[in-house]
Amino acid sequence: MKKRGFLADIATYAILLVSVLFALFPVYWTFLTSLKTRRDSFAVPPKFFGFDATFDNYTKLFADPTFMRVYANTILVTVQSTALVVILGSFAAYALARSQRFAGRRPLEVSLILLRAMPAVVLIVPLYELASKLGLLGKMPTLVIVYAVFALPFAIWIMTPFFVSIPMELEESAQIDGANKFQIFTRVVLPLAMPGLAATAIFVALLEWNEFLVPVVLGSEKTKTLPVLISGFISARTLDWGPMAAASSLAIIPIVIITVIVQRRLISGLSAGALKD
Repeated sequence: MKKRGFLADIATYAILLVSVLFALFPVYWTFLTSLKTRRDSFAVPPKFFGFDATFDNYTKLFADPTFMRVYANTILVTVQSTALVVILGSFAAYALARSQRFAGRRPLEVSLILLRAMPAVVLIVPLYELASKLGLLGKMPTLVIVYAVFALPFAIWIMTPFFVSIPMELEESAQIDGANKFQIFTRVVLPLAMPGLAATAIFVALLEWNEFLVPVVLGSEKTKTLPVLISGFISARTLDWGPMAAASSLAIIPIVIITVIVQRRLISGLSAGALKD
């Protein structure tokens, strides 16, 4: 029995290792390509070793003021829209979690995920017409609001189980001590739900950091984001693998840093979110 258990553990770790390597290979290959010259980028067969590494692709990006402005735009719109989604979503998710006797709760939860599943291309044309008539095309607040609208149903759906898992007895005790509804929510419920909020913020930030359709349709040259900039390296005649790979590598860094910082909260949040009512 011990031998079978040992072999099962080895097989499990082997599968996990292969899965991790498979998932990380695109990131590794992107970074490797960013260090190659144009000639080495198009080499057949591909060069994993034996090429002269260069940082010219990164030097050109940092020397271009447009890239730094686009990078700042992406960070700005992601941070603002994520904060808006977490704030509004926490109120909505808490209300939904405490509406145990509301007959339409389940249909409402299903409709939230269905809204998220709806392709953005279905709504982008009406949004373009609306933004055009209101004179909001190419404005940063427009991108922030649209990003938040698209991500809000998903955030509410994720956060609701976290609030459900918080015992009602804690809120009743605070109410007996004289706390009002807002004080109960901000001083009792939110601190306990913080791991769930962190997990939700990470998922929402990932969605919005990689958003392409909204900024390419509703944005402008002043509000261009990284996905739009990176797609610009592809033209009808050529594809600049080196600069595109360098820009993609730099685009990964903020999300990796944030994930490492909130790793503990993210893991505990995902574990707590598994407790469904």
